[in-house]
Amino acid sequence: MGPTETVLMAGSRPGEILVAALAAFVEHGVAGTSIEEIRRRSGASVGSIYHHFPGGKQAVAGALYVEGLRDYQDGFVNALRGASSTRGGVEDAVTHHLTWVEEHADLARFIFLLGSGPGEDVAGGRELRGINRRFFTAVRAWMRPRVAAGELRDLPTEVGTALWIGPSQELARHWLGGRVTFPLTDAAGELSAAAWRSLSGHPREERQS
Repeated sequence: MGPTETVLMAGSRPGEILVAALAAFVEHGVAGTSIEEIRRRSGASVGSIYHHFPGGKQAVAGALYVEGLRDYQDGFVNALRGASSTRGGVEDAVTHHLTWVEEHADLARFIFLLGSGPGEDVAGGRELRGINRRFFTAVRAWMRPRVAAGELRDLPTEVGTALWIGPSQELARHWLGGRVTFPLTDAAGELSAAAWRSLSGHPREERQS
């Protein structure tokens, strides 16, 4: 069982439906995938699909979006909390982003290229807002004392996020779209160091070291 199948709990009936739907969505898009296609690929009955996902295809798309995003966010926060230094946290989070996309290519392709619309429409209520709130609260809690100590720059969240993950996200989009052919993790060292230079509270000292 691969990393994505593990995230989606492929050994369970709902998980098998999600895995089958992901393959269909990546191949045909959400709009081009029918419940019948999901049924055929998963081996589940239409009744079983609606039992586990009462909203049908859109509910399946929403669940994929939420489960994938939750796993990505949990890994990001774990990278921060497991780091032994502020610089290590910044750089490890970038490495996590690139590694997660590479290991979960189809799920990342769905979340970052195909699924934001369906995911936000169907699962963009309480559950999606809840996991995003939990994620950003955890990241800000990690950053706050480090900003106060002068280790990180005090930037608006949107600006800090763009500097931290933006370049890695842009490279990942090109990789997912087939326009970049080398492994994403080959760029981890360069992109993580660039993120630290952008966010460090002592950028001049860092450039001179």
